[in-house]
Amino acid sequence: MRSAFILLISCYISLAAGGIVLPSHHEHGEKSEEKQKLIVFLLDGFRWDYVDKMPRGSLPGFERIQNEGARALWVNPIFPSVSYPSWTTLSTGLYAENHNIIGNYMYDFSRNEAFELFNTTSTQRAHWWDSAEPIWTTATRQGKKVGLFLWQRCDVPQKGIRPALCDGFVAKRGSKVLESNLGKAFEVLEQEDYDMVMLYNEHLDNKGHYNGPHTKELYEALQELDAIIYRLFEKISHSSLKHKVNIMIVSDHGMADGHIEAGMKYVNVKDFVNSDDIKLAIDVGAVMTIAPESDKLEKVYNSLKRMPGVNVYKREEIPEEYHYKKGLFVHDILLVAKTGFFINGFESDKQLPPNAQNVEWGGFHGYPPGDPDMRTVFFGWGPAFKSHFRGSPIELVDVYQLYAHILNVSPQPHNGSWERVREYLTSTTAMIYQSMLVTFSALLLLLI
Repeated sequence: MRSAFILLISCYISLAAGGIVLPSHHEHGEKSEEKQKLIVFLLDGFRWDYVDKMPRGSLPGFERIQNEGARALWVNPIFPSVSYPSWTTLSTGLYAENHNIIGNYMYDFSRNEAFELFNTTSTQRAHWWDSAEPIWTTATRQGKKVGLFLWQRCDVPQKGIRPALCDGFVAKRGSKVLESNLGKAFEVLEQEDYDMVMLYNEHLDNKGHYNGPHTKELYEALQELDAIIYRLFEKISHSSLKHKVNIMIVSDHGMADGHIEAGMKYVNVKDFVNSDDIKLAIDVGAVMTIAPESDKLEKVYNSLKRMPGVNVYKREEIPEEYHYKKGLFVHDILLVAKTGFFINGFESDKQLPPNAQNVEWGGFHGYPPGDPDMRTVFFGWGPAFKSHFRGSPIELVDVYQLYAHILNVSPQPHNGSWERVREYLTSTTAMIYQSMLVTFSALLLLLI
């Protein structure tokens, strides 16, 4: 009994220190009586204000969602606001330092292994994913059928569990791939009684990177995606799913204008540090991490402090509000570009990814959550969501709870706040979170 008590207290301290909300059966509101289904779209790089910049009538799909469903004013991203960490937050409700996917590129010196955005062999190694259980694993374990299309590393088993259907992330450009996958997703929802399908598409993000966030090409891409959403509504209205399917449209981050003409300034780390003094520099853009040689930390740190437009932190100096510095793969020095600056890398094999010097983009992301250009979107439509409702801003860590609520499953510990999302739901009897103290008091009584 004493050992159980010590274990429970240890778990409580550990979770509280990480800022993780413990799940209870009330956590995601009153569970719906009728079984509901869920379609989740992750539309990469969907900046919060794209829809509002378009002329009235030009986006009938998104206008229908806003008229018949719910929308957040915006969603605040996590740090860093790049793809893999954000996708993992959307899948787990955890900050980067808790799920440990801290970048699109990482390096584990204990294994001498790299994690690289477009290298499937590297990202499929199971040890990167040991820290957190994604919603598809939780739902599968609780008897739900889940299908995923190009969504992260759903193809890596968690504790031996795989979802019923998984097509893991690889780069596939254009909007047609989304329409094709949506056709397959709709089929398994209707004919094979799947409970949730999750679809990823990178079309907006690609146009934002190559052309910029304020361009004709970007808004044409948005209209292409809108047309797919609109056709989905038409299909739902003539199907058996009409009164029980919910749609969530989410994204990972926004996009800043990367054009020099728009004021973006490109700074080169190689102008301030000799590559002989470092083991590795990881990523470029808004965020770079550097592992100095063991005896060169102070030298490299002091040299980097001279970089214009860049905040330089030793690991222990990284701001707590980034929820980043406790991550397993965080290195000794972190560079964070200020708004309007972009960090270019080294011309050497000490740069990951390689050949990452002299990069220029039409648009970019990765900046801290306080940058308005990094804000992204949340839309919800269906029987679970209020109609014609625009709610207060939420955090990216909050979205996870909505999957659990709609699927009627108990969530894993997470960093989200139920208070920020409960207003989007139709249930008027949704219960407020129980506090951790009350939850643990009840558990302690069972042990005493």
